[in-house]
Amino acid sequence: MYDLLIRNGLLVTPESTFAADIAISGEKITAVGAPGTFKNAVDEYDAEGKYVLPGLIDPHVHMAHPYQGELSADDFQTTTTAAAHGGVTTLIDFAIQWDKSKALAETIELRRRQILGQAVVDFGLHAVPTKSTEETLHAVAKARPLGVPSFKIYMVYRQQGRMVDDAVLSGLLAEMRQHDGLLMVHAENVSIAEFNQEAFLSKGHTGAAYFSRHKPNLVEAEAVNRALYFNRMADSQLYIVHLSTREGLELLKHAQGNGESAYAETCTHYLALTEDVYERPDGHHFICSPPLRSQADVDALWSAVTDGSISIISSDHCGFDLRQKNLGNGNFSKTPNGLPGVETRLPVIYTEGVHKGRITLNRLVAVTSTNVAKTFGLFPRKGIIQPGSDADLIVLDIEKEHTLETQQLHCASGWTPYAGMKLRGFAQTTILRGRFVVRDNVLVVDKGCGIYLPRC
Repeated sequence: MYDLLIRNGLLVTPESTFAADIAISGEKITAVGAPGTFKNAVDEYDAEGKYVLPGLIDPHVHMAHPYQGELSADDFQTTTTAAAHGGVTTLIDFAIQWDKSKALAETIELRRRQILGQAVVDFGLHAVPTKSTEETLHAVAKARPLGVPSFKIYMVYRQQGRMVDDAVLSGLLAEMRQHDGLLMVHAENVSIAEFNQEAFLSKGHTGAAYFSRHKPNLVEAEAVNRALYFNRMADSQLYIVHLSTREGLELLKHAQGNGESAYAETCTHYLALTEDVYERPDGHHFICSPPLRSQADVDALWSAVTDGSISIISSDHCGFDLRQKNLGNGNFSKTPNGLPGVETRLPVIYTEGVHKGRITLNRLVAVTSTNVAKTFGLFPRKGIIQPGSDADLIVLDIEKEHTLETQQLHCASGWTPYAGMKLRGFAQTTILRGRFVVRDNVLVVDKGCGIYLPRC
């Protein structure tokens, strides 16, 4: 007897869509077969007329992120609860070396303990070094036994103490090659950004519109070019986070065309919003780095998602509430960067991508689940519906259209940049390792059911 049968759904993989039943025993998928194949289960779920997808994986989420002595409103429990309602069964957070007196391995372990017992979905960690010393290079080998093969570094935020220099960037790429790891890079030219910021502020140009102007496309593209060059010299693996510009994209495509191991994600907001929002009275709410761009950039990014140049769409969720977003008091340089989005990634990408004919539903599965699992050492445990894989599944309703309102959501930040958008493709049910987390839009678990995932 099976523990759970998902009946009558349309199963979606990156390659195909077909009617199937899914049999689950314990935490694993036991079998996939034609409708009516399996008998006798402790519990059944009828997915008639709905699509069944592998649980989504969000590889770029900032939970309880610090700013000016406080943490973002979305903590570990609320962020993962919102994730579950958004069809996300696994997310990857960041162990940032805020305390430089602590070794990076200690930072990783501390972050793991903070999240464990709070998370509603499974989670992993990226290591984020902040020290431009040889110690950072040695940390790559020490993070491996902790299940952390991916490091993220900042080429910007020098004044916040987050940036590492080009010597460490280059050295980390060499270490990643030796240890079969992946270096993630936030690519922005720090000198140009800082120069422009000071120039604008000195003239009293503090509004949100000047935020995007102080980081024009050049700021990203130059840093992407530099990171790609270092990667080429090291013959390593590079992953550009939140790619936002057509210029940066062209550099990436050139590297990929030369056979280099260069990958990129973009984010929901770079595919659905433009820099025009910075002209609004509430424009400062939309401040994120890199900034939102032009419609031409949006169109280029969608083309890259379609052709595979961009292989992943993340949320880059960072859930500051509106009180926190207002801390800058009209000064873009003092406004916390980041947008909430872990819960809305699926319906926004479905609506803007699949419903509008830019991508197929199969491609959506690839860029939000399967490719993520393969890139970050979780495949085939996660990201695919097949026997032996974790029974991480979502039931997707594409028929109902909702005008998105904040009160529909479950994050503690209390607002969404997509308010007022008419959206389809909401997750109706989310199953984590064979267990209902959200059943017919109702959370049915307590905090702590998510586990830490060491990655290879």
